[in-house]
Amino acid sequence: MLLNILNEGDEILDFVGPLGVASHFDGVKNVAVIGGGLGTAIAYPQAKKLNKLGASVDMITGFRNKDLVIIEDMCKSVCDNLYVMTDDGSNGNKGFVTQKLEELINSGKNYDLVIAIGPLVMMKAVSQLTKKYGIKTIVSMNPVMIDGTGMCGGCRITVGGETKFACVDGPDFDGHLVDFDSAILRSKMFKDTENQGREKHSCRMEGFENGR
Repeated sequence: MLLNILNEGDEILDFVGPLGVASHFDGVKNVAVIGGGLGTAIAYPQAKKLNKLGASVDMITGFRNKDLVIIEDMCKSVCDNLYVMTDDGSNGNKGFVTQKLEELINSGKNYDLVIAIGPLVMMKAVSQLTKKYGIKTIVSMNPVMIDGTGMCGGCRITVGGETKFACVDGPDFDGHLVDFDSAILRSKMFKDTENQGREKHSCRMEGFENGR
């Protein structure tokens, strides 16, 4: 929230990175890159890299309504086809990203990879769909991370029956092996604490926003 109120040109003291394992797209020819909500901002550089490598890239992004659509022009510039979906159809394309993906698959698109980045429920739905069609799928997991070194275990998820740490083993994982149900449950564990922190520090936020 504090980062969100900064403007272009503002500064932060320091940061740590890059962390985790870099994405590898060797040999990918036909790919669908899917971004849900703010996940679109993370899907964009993935699509950009694949486009640069010469892959055929279809990009599907999903938002609740047209007012929440972000970086549409940027996404258009790095893919062959961009499909922007909205839950309410306010932009003329009503439906979920999974509906558009299945429509493209049934139209004859032969994807050798699908990348999904966004809300857990969206990535779960995409992975269930692609598993049905036997399409390799990579999801980007973003559980709560504390130290970013794998020491605290806060970002642990279950992949293929094994415990993994998203900060050092991820963020990319095989979507067909991720235990999304446990990840969704864990994502709700800190809601009360987050709400308490938001209320406790609301005056601090107001101070930052007012330039104090």
